Amino acid sequence: MQAVRSGYSHAMTTVADSSLDFVRLRDLLGASAGRFDVDHVAVCDSTNTRLLERAQRGSGSGTVLVADAQTAGRGRRGRTWVSAPGSSLSFSLLWRFPAAQRLEGLSLAVGLAIVRGLGKLGATGLALKWPNDIWLNGRKLGGVLVEVAQGARGEWATVIGIGLNLRAQPEWVEQIAQPFAALDELSQQAPDREAVLAAILEALLEVLTQFSSHGFVAFVDGWMSYHALLGADVSVEQHGLKRYGRCGAVDALGRLTVDTPEGEMHVFGGEVSLRAT
Repeated sequence: MQAVRSGYSHAMTTVADSSLDFVRLRDLLGASAGRFDVDHVAVCDSTNTRLLERAQRGSGSGTVLVADAQTAGRGRRGRTWVSAPGSSLSFSLLWRFPAAQRLEGLSLAVGLAIVRGLGKLGATGLALKWPNDIWLNGRKLGGVLVEVAQGARGEWATVIGIGLNLRAQPEWVEQIAQPFAALDELSQQAPDREAVLAAILEALLEVLTQFSSHGFVAFVDGWMSYHALLGADVSVEQHGLKRYGRCGAVDALGRLTVDTPEGEMHVFGGEVSLRAT
């Protein structure tokens, strides 16, 4: 396995057999290119795992690892993330926050950045399913997995894993246990991987910078405008207990409100399953 470093902050180097066009990515990022250091691998176990290791070795904010395929890509609740070379965008971003930073709602803010980035590419029909899913026309287009480690100086090293379906593959019907969507549904030619990656990275740069100053409270209204299940009847399963109710708003900490027969409940992220009923 050979890593390919883009070196945006210094002299760019490329490898001839890399499937990621670093020059195009740099040009698409424009003035934002210097904020990111992008690596590419053909295959790895998990981009999140690899970046968590780099975080412990001191890699800085803006480090990005893109993989054509992952052998152990992770979703929430221990699920496997299915991807395929040329048909998926799978990458992780390392971002450091000061020790005093509250991280509640970060994964929701990341989801909002993704739909904003895709919207700039002309994507429509996008929605956010609390807490980590990106929907297209009512089906799962992608997901987010945020993992956190503490740095040597006490700061938070957050690794933000993102997976998106660019072009649907027939075998995914058997591999993915839920209705799924892909960007190629929107037109005969889905945006190329570099365009999608650049749009999302630019949106993430804006959102994460603002999150550092204000936390999730700055994004509540924006997130609510994409809320996929607002007003829907849902089930919430956590710690082996399932409850039913009507899905409400999110609050400044990213908690979801659900109105149940027993009263209003506030649901945190983590090991929780939310489904429409």
